[in-house]
Amino acid sequence: MAEAGWRKEWNPIMDDRSREPKRLLFGSRWKFVLATCSILFASAMPIANSASAQQLEPFVPPPNSLSAPGNRNEATGTEKPDVQFADEMRNLVIQLSRWAKSYRSDFSIIALNGLELTEYLETTLFASRGTAEPARNYLRALDGIMIEAPFYGYDTYGEPTDSEETKYILGYLERLKTAGLEYFALDYTDKSDAQQAARQKLSGLDTLYYAAPPPDKQLSTLAKVPRAPIGANPYVIDNIRDAKNYGIVLDSSPYGTKEAFINAMIDTNYDVLIIDPFHRGTIPLTYEDMKRLRYKKVGTPRTILAYLNIGTAETYRYYWQNNWRAGSPEFIGEGNLDARWGQEHHVYYWSQAWQNILFGSENSYLGGIMKLGFDGVVLGGLGEYSWWLGY
Repeated sequence: MAEAGWRKEWNPIMDDRSREPKRLLFGSRWKFVLATCSILFASAMPIANSASAQQLEPFVPPPNSLSAPGNRNEATGTEKPDVQFADEMRNLVIQLSRWAKSYRSDFSIIALNGLELTEYLETTLFASRGTAEPARNYLRALDGIMIEAPFYGYDTYGEPTDSEETKYILGYLERLKTAGLEYFALDYTDKSDAQQAARQKLSGLDTLYYAAPPPDKQLSTLAKVPRAPIGANPYVIDNIRDAKNYGIVLDSSPYGTKEAFINAMIDTNYDVLIIDPFHRGTIPLTYEDMKRLRYKKVGTPRTILAYLNIGTAETYRYYWQNNWRAGSPEFIGEGNLDARWGQEHHVYYWSQAWQNILFGSENSYLGGIMKLGFDGVVLGGLGEYSWWLGY
């Protein structure tokens, strides 16, 4: 597909020779709480023009972009959109899932947080009584749910999550047990006794548990506690349901080069690896990289999932153009000043133009992920609907 205005295609089977940025501040996670395709290896050439992405360091907001006006609506000169925000987020996930599974039925779709989207009555009062109506089509679109900080790190790394919040999360997971979803729990603690206590509390929920190491909650390196994955095994893991453990790294910048990052990943026995399809957010992995990542240290295949943010536009991504700002193109909203790691914008995620970037063709973001041979995606940014509710 040829370039057209604001949009660039991504061809992930080609190598990237673009200059590495100094550092990636990895993009959004929402504050709400929060086989392999047959491909010919093409000759190496640049994929994404790194000059099209805004420099992340030093952080200088472009005019009319991340400069937040006093009134939110002044950002784009429009009133609050007349949109059912939760329904539109559900619909986005449903359509994305259907498109992916039309090409590969066993492609896994994992929701990162967004528990309230699983029910139509989203208040704690109704949810705690178990009377909320399930969002059945949304649940059918998912293969799993990942929940951050159910026990540790909700507000501060290593600190226990508020007991009421934990109760709220576990209540949802109990009600969803009959939906057939795989659960991934992601805590933020490096204390062995805390991890053991958390796993004990999850024992009745058949949950894959991982505790991310510091610094803070950046997901920038693999855990050192415990030293080996819980339930490490020599078995072939070709889907998430066979997995006994998982590891996750979303900001790979501390590893330096892409080669160093890949070497660190292949030196593990995690059944499931969850990674960004771009090293440091800008340097795409190749099909050859994926072939190396595919195997655990013991030599048997594992499952690999890609992180995909569908709720905000990250300015260091291959699709971002230097002339983009709030309102131009019109699906770009104001800057997300609460972004924890990087420079990003809220988006009209219900816009067809934004969704065309995410999925719908082989040159879309998800299309590139699938061509690389990933086995599924972990969808971030689902909590953006709550930001729009308060717009």
